Order: sequence, then structure tokens, then C-alpha cells
Amino acid sequence: MESVKGRYPWRLGAPSYVIPEAILPNVELLAPVVDDVQLLFFESTGAQGLAHNVPVAALADLAAAHDLTYTVHLPTDIWLGHPDPAVREQGIAEIEQLVALLAPLGPLAFDLHLNRQPEPAPAAWEAHLADSLTLLRRRLGAEADKIAIENIDYPFALVQSLVAAQGFSVCLDLGHVLYYQHEWPAALTMAPSSRHLHLHGVREGRDHRPLELDQASHLTAVGQVLSRGEFRGVLTLEMYKYEYLRRSCEVLAELWQPYARSTN
Repeated sequence: MESVKGRYPWRLGAPSYVIPEAILPNVELLAPVVDDVQLLFFESTGAQGLAHNVPVAALADLAAAHDLTYTVHLPTDIWLGHPDPAVREQGIAEIEQLVALLAPLGPLAFDLHLNRQPEPAPAAWEAHLADSLTLLRRRLGAEADKIAIENIDYPFALVQSLVAAQGFSVCLDLGHVLYYQHEWPAALTMAPSSRHLHLHGVREGRDHRPLELDQASHLTAVGQVLSRGEFRGVLTLEMYKYEYLRRSCEVLAELWQPYARSTN
């Protein structure tokens, strides 16, 4: 795969799972070709308090050698709006553990899902979320600014004011917007101020597919927003096969050509 390092005004990233191997072999493969790697942690260590097995020193060496940065996808089984205070506390502790563990890597963002379960009622869920986010910000201190709340299966408007009130960042997953058929123009207005963007294709009812030129209308709209130069964070092509990533980089490069001169 051809290197895309420094090609865009923002940092272009890929997940730490594009081949079926552990984190380190994936990062070794990606470090020479992308600007950022998204370290994936889809499952928490649970109530046992076990440590994540992360080769931090080796990842730091790769970052230094390849001008590489990292973003982090926090576990998706964290429930900060859960009715049980013990479950909420377990989620906060998990985030604290990962933030501390990965501090030597200086991650640019920690993407967090605010999962919504059928119970309790929406008002109670929002109250639990507010309590959890307040406590999380207090415990993390300055590092809390790197927590980026990601839009998932419900409209982001349900938590947008809460996220803003707590001063957390936004991780805008544009693939989720398409997949769940949320309001596309409204989502794009959040892109310039987001800390982290995720981009992936949607095909035959499945997301995290490669980008394709027949989706050019949506991708062109993304390009128009990015060409204004306001976004300077990380855009991650969030797909989990190396071939998907390679094809998507080619599509992105072709679609970016009309904007390249104006942004250089």
C-alpha cells in the first residue's frame, strides 16, 4: 500500500485491526503508511480489574520512528447510563485505567460510546449519564478534554447538550450517520469542530465497508467540509480489512484531487 503520510491537511488514520493479528503486528504494518493508528479496545477487562495487554514501549518506539500518532477506541461494553451505580463505576474505572496505561503514547482522542439500554426511562438514563460524565471529568482532570463522545445508533441530539455542558469533545462517525439514516446535513455541521472523524462505507445493509466511488455524493460533501481547512484532527478510515483500507485510500485520494491545491 502506498504511503499517505502528510498527504492531507488533517491526519489520516486506520484501526489497529486490518489483519487478523494482535495490535503490534498491525501497527508495524500501518506505521510507515498512515499518520495515525486507532488502538481498538472493544471489550473491557471487567470487574476483575485485569490489565490490558498492550506493548506500550514498542508502540512508542514505532510512533517515534514513523511520525505516528495514536487515537483510542474505548471498550464498547461500558455503560455510563446504567441504573446500577456499580456498573457505572466499573465503566469509569475502565476508562481511567486505559487513559493511564496509554499516557506514554499521548493519544489524541479517546472515543467513547454512551450506550443506551431500554431501561431505565430516558430521563433517568440522562441523569445517570450526567452523573457519570461529571465524575469522569473530575477524575481525569486535563486528560478529560481528549474524551470524544461518538455518535452511535440513536440521534446524537439526545446527548449533544449534555456532552457540551460537560466540555467533552465529539467523535463524529460519518459511517454511522449513513448506516442509521440520521440527518446528514446536520451531522456535517459538527465535522469541523470534532476531535476525531470516522469514515467508512455502507453497502448492502452493512457498515465498515470500503469507500466506493458510487458513494461520491456523500463523500464529495465530506470533501467540501474538510477543504475549508477548519478540521485539523484525525480522520480514521474505520474498516477492518487491509484490502478495504487500501481501496478506500485510493478512493479518498481521487475524491480529494479537486481540493488539493486550495488547501496546500
